[in-house]
Amino acid sequence: MEQTLERARSTDVYAAEVQMVHSLTSFTGLAAQVPAESLLYHCERPGGPTVLAVRNDGLPEPYRHGIYGFRLAQYLRLRFASADLAFRRSLVTEPHGGHGNEIHVLALDGESGAILRYLSLVGSTDQVPLRLKDPARALFPCEVAHGVNLFEHVECDGDLDTSRVWEVKRLVHRAEQNRSSAYARLRLALELMLGFYTALGRIEPAPEVLVGDGEEGIAIRRLLRSLKDITVLEGTRPSLPADDLMFPLYTQRDVVKPFVARAPHGEELQRLIRDIDRALTDRNPLDALKGLVETVGGRLRRVHV
Repeated sequence: MEQTLERARSTDVYAAEVQMVHSLTSFTGLAAQVPAESLLYHCERPGGPTVLAVRNDGLPEPYRHGIYGFRLAQYLRLRFASADLAFRRSLVTEPHGGHGNEIHVLALDGESGAILRYLSLVGSTDQVPLRLKDPARALFPCEVAHGVNLFEHVECDGDLDTSRVWEVKRLVHRAEQNRSSAYARLRLALELMLGFYTALGRIEPAPEVLVGDGEEGIAIRRLLRSLKDITVLEGTRPSLPADDLMFPLYTQRDVVKPFVARAPHGEELQRLIRDIDRALTDRNPLDALKGLVETVGGRLRRVHV
């Protein structure tokens, strides 16, 4: 019993120290260190955050280490990552081997350079793009967790291949943001949304489908603000092996559902980007966001598996 308690204390101390170390990391100067072809979005508003969208393969190693460290620190804080496994493996960053192409979207504090809000887009690990219904294609991470091939249940264009599908992952914010005003949090969310969709429009080939998973009342509801058509799969039982650092993702949250969404592109995407930008400059961004949601008119479909 004493050994168990001591191990638990050591684990908690380790998790707290990982969080402390990464709370001090600054990403000031990141944009200047990234090749132009890897920088998909860069915006600095006076008195506001710096927002970047960066291809993972264009990141200098220290910044890549810092981003994956931020992810681990925040997931340990939320108890979505296993503190015990992080302690036993002496992890200070989230492991990132085996990922497909990845794009990081970051909102940074304009003064300190700290990450305030973050999400990533992950592409397929197929070496050669394969049709979505090809049994040989690599599953996306959300499909692995839910034990389902999404495209056996959600109909998509038969000519689409895995190069046109991206998974939305790791939407997370810094703990201090919980103490910000609702106005500040809304503006930050809009800033990240603008960076996300601008980056989406600069990916080649253009994404046609977005996948992922989340709680319907949180992540999926937020996506409905800007995506017209989302299909949620009901009835899956997601889990990860007990030796997976992120297995608590499916034990610590309420019902988590996988989804398939049609990605905006062409004129629809450009109009969405203009509307988000307009909302950011509006005197009342909340009213502007409500107008954006009404314009998008997102609808949720359900498929039972």
